[in-house]
This record gives sequence, structure tokens and C-alpha cells, in this order.
Amino acid sequence: MTIDEYLAHHPEEEMADSRQISSVLDSKVEVWIRVHWRLSEALFLFWYIWLKDNTAVVEGFVEEMKLATDTSHSEAVSTE
Repeated sequence: MTIDEYLAHHPEEEMADSRQISSVLDSKVEVWIRVHWRLSEALFLFWYIWLKDNTAVVEGFVEEMKLATDTSHSEAVSTE
């Protein structure tokens, strides 16, 4: 049963109440969507600036990880 079918069986007064509740909930959802996007933008900006400032550190870490995985892979292959 859909919401519209459910509401079709109720008096107009109850439908008005449910529409008012639905409207309030919709407005709250809109507020939370805006909050979510603002937080997402702030986090994106934070990580963008952090990565821009620490690019060399991240590149060094990636190179260390590549060396570590290459070394462990070559050791595993040589022991077989």
C-alpha cells in the first residue's frame, strides 16, 4: 500500500495533519542536506589544502610502500 492509498482512506483533517508533518519533515531533510554538503565541502577543502602542503611527504610514503611491497614480493618469490 502506498502512502497515497493510505491517505485516501483517511478523513481530510487527518490528511491535512499528515501533509503538515510531511512538510515539516521535508524541510528538516533539506536542512540536513545543506549541513551535509557544507561539511563535505569543508572536509574536501581541508584535505585539498593538506595534500597540497604535504605532497612531498605523501609521495615519499608511497615510494616507501612500493619498495616495501616490491621487497616482500621478491622475497616471497625467491623462497618458492
